[in-house]
Amino acid sequence: MKSRYQICLLTSLLFTGSILARPLPVENFKYKKEITINTKNSSNQIVKVLLDDEFYKHSFYGDLRITKNGEIVPYRIQNAEEISKYTEKLKPELLFTKKDDIEIYVLELPKLPEGMSYSKLTVSSAYDYETSITLKLGENPEKFIETKNVFLYKYGSQTSGEIDLGNTKYRYVRLEVENGSNLKFPSVTRIKENKNLFFEKSQTIPNPILEENSVLFSFPNENQSSFQTIKLSFEEKNWERYITVRGKINKKEWDTVFQGNINHKENDGTYTEIPISSPVSSEFTIQIEDGENDTLHLKEVITVQPLEEILFFRDTNEESQNYVLYYGNPYQWSANFDPYTYPSSENTKETSPVEGKLGNEMENPEFGFNLLYPPISGYITSILFYLGIFTLLGFIFSILKSKRLAIKETA
Repeated sequence: MKSRYQICLLTSLLFTGSILARPLPVENFKYKKEITINTKNSSNQIVKVLLDDEFYKHSFYGDLRITKNGEIVPYRIQNAEEISKYTEKLKPELLFTKKDDIEIYVLELPKLPEGMSYSKLTVSSAYDYETSITLKLGENPEKFIETKNVFLYKYGSQTSGEIDLGNTKYRYVRLEVENGSNLKFPSVTRIKENKNLFFEKSQTIPNPILEENSVLFSFPNENQSSFQTIKLSFEEKNWERYITVRGKINKKEWDTVFQGNINHKENDGTYTEIPISSPVSSEFTIQIEDGENDTLHLKEVITVQPLEEILFFRDTNEESQNYVLYYGNPYQWSANFDPYTYPSSENTKETSPVEGKLGNEMENPEFGFNLLYPPISGYITSILFYLGIFTLLGFIFSILKSKRLAIKETA
């Protein structure tokens, strides 16, 4: 019933979207890419498109717009992940059980390898039952941190049978159950976690420029690789420095994209990660203030761009569809769509999206700023504002001048 309602809702949204869709002023965007959609599964309404490096070079992030036959298509953007389907079932160890007014079970789950988590706990009983369970998860039997309530049942061959652990890493489980349930826990499922996808580029270390109490590294970034994070590696294992990262935004003006004190210890790993406030795809500099300390020896610099994907609904009722991605407008405001008009995370869990691919980047032949949109509208507003001020000053001056003449005539 629920899935039928969701299908009806999605269908109605698509129909109303086609009626009420708003055209996009495409002349405001300098670049565009055509979107090719795999239509083998023609009934699937959700499309997923991976953004590429060309987009990050020329986009201002908030200026991303999608059109279908010239009309705006709502979308959602998220980090791209490598979806893992690996699972395995293991037997938990029953550490403690008590059956009094309520039944208490304490379980220890097997140790987790790196990159894995627990997803489900299987529950069984020799008898029919229904019970409310208070589930507690923790890092040791003396400290349970997470608590949730679960309802389980078994009516003959029908059973709920599993408890969702929410991809936890906690190994200790405490269950408080209604008396007479007589539960057993034959297995726990652990899964390999999905990995976020990244594009990494190793930068050549330039000769340092020694300044008073600091050292400056200038990176030309000749390949114009876009990035939102920088990973630094030094010969020194333990250090604390004030670091400033500046980059050329839109290849024109320098801007400070990170500034702050960073502390690194040997057990933190090889790299120190620096988040960037705004994507950079041109040259950049790293300034390290040493003060009266010895200069650090920079070994490696890696720029990191998290890969992202956009998701949107496609209209499966029309045969001829032309989907285009537009971008390249620094003055464009960020998109703000009704959350019911684009795919939610629940939608993508129930239905695997259709893959879409971006074509080659093209300069938009219709590009030219509109009088009604920034920056032209801003210039016009400023001109009208100052024109109004000068007109008002002229009007006041003429009144004062006429009053002065009237005073002279009466004198």
